[in-house]
Amino acid sequence: MTIKVFMQIRQVVVLADESSEVNDFLLDLEQRGLEIQRSDPAKILSEIVAAEGGKWGGPDRLILCDQNFDSKPFGSVIVREAVKNGCGVLIGSNLVGKVGQEMKADVSLSEETRKELASEAMYKYISNEAERLSTLQGNCPRYLVSTYEKVQDLRYGENWHQKASLYQKPNGLGLHRAEKLCGKEMSYNNVVDSEATLEMLIDLMEYDGMREDRTLAVIVKHANPCGVAYGQNEVEAYGRALATDPKSAFGGVIGFSEPVEAELAEKMRDHFIEVLLAPGYDPEALEILREKPNRRILDVSELLVRRDRLYEGRQSRSVFGGLLVQDYDTEDILEWKVVTERGPTPTETMALRFAWKVTKYVKSNALVYATANQIIGIGSGQVSRVDSARFGAEKAEEHGLETKGTVAATDSFFPFRDGLDRTFEAGATAVVHPGGSIRDGEVIEAANEHGMAMVFTGMRHFRH
Repeated sequence: MTIKVFMQIRQVVVLADESSEVNDFLLDLEQRGLEIQRSDPAKILSEIVAAEGGKWGGPDRLILCDQNFDSKPFGSVIVREAVKNGCGVLIGSNLVGKVGQEMKADVSLSEETRKELASEAMYKYISNEAERLSTLQGNCPRYLVSTYEKVQDLRYGENWHQKASLYQKPNGLGLHRAEKLCGKEMSYNNVVDSEATLEMLIDLMEYDGMREDRTLAVIVKHANPCGVAYGQNEVEAYGRALATDPKSAFGGVIGFSEPVEAELAEKMRDHFIEVLLAPGYDPEALEILREKPNRRILDVSELLVRRDRLYEGRQSRSVFGGLLVQDYDTEDILEWKVVTERGPTPTETMALRFAWKVTKYVKSNALVYATANQIIGIGSGQVSRVDSARFGAEKAEEHGLETKGTVAATDSFFPFRDGLDRTFEAGATAVVHPGGSIRDGEVIEAANEHGMAMVFTGMRHFRH
């Protein structure tokens, strides 16, 4: 049995503007005989400096501060000293009710509550200090400090036996800010797949800074796209995206660039969909989609409007004993180099731009076949590029799609001509890739032999 340890409070130091809630809290404590000291940061700082042996405060003192007190002059010093010397530190009014309720009996605070208050105070203090440190350094800083606050515990991690939680940066914008309109809590894999879907929506809704006027549908499974398409309306876009690989779309995450209407909801009614992302849903569509109560339905309107904020900072990945940090892969091609005797036609150019964007989100080695409106075949995660070329064509054939007349895009260069030859055998008429192999000349020669157009981007898009 856990025994709660309580310690009495004898003095409350007020360094906050007094809202009605705070006033009621203080009035109640004053009536119980507590000393209420209304002070200012400069006076408290002088007390800290004058304190014998550096000991200021103690467990019988509660410091009441404004929400952003730690960012004010002397604020961080006072918070740090108060926590270090065992004072209770209440920042803002969100815990006033809890603290007031606990102190009703004998104006005492439990050790558990003191730790909660100290943790919140230190989190705010360290967050501000981390921000100050960041402003002193440039890109790729020598010292990297970040703070995160738990949003929620997840049902489990990537696998059932792994515990997992979702955390946010201070004022962080992300999927946790999307409005969930229906469904179970998000799992670890739901978050990973939904973020991949959101990234693709953001990227593929624009070309050269101009909003794409076609409707976009994206289907993701295990962080890999398994269907991506444009249409004149959302029903057409969804039909095309689903046709790419309907088997893999089962239990996937689906995203749309436009609000979901009833006709589309009717099409998806009986489909097993883990998560839906869209910038809104009309009432009739929502009623249909909610028939499956476990289906997670997210409104990502705010995230799409504020998409630039999603890419603030840098991308990180944990490794043993440290962290890998890099820029986000948000660069798009400003121009490419035609390296074959024939350049791409306007229709091929549209398809190549589309395929190149999608390739960025396919696990390496990646190769996709596409028309201007639809991804036809996706070769993902193969350790040889020629196998990705073969696999993408086979997947298209398996689902009754034709790769003849498509274009191909791959995330890195062809090290040999065999990969390029395989795309030609599949029926591709044009290819886009970074170039940069010592055998580029051999690959260009092969493309010319086949009468294919080929362009180099000078940019690689590995994804691991």
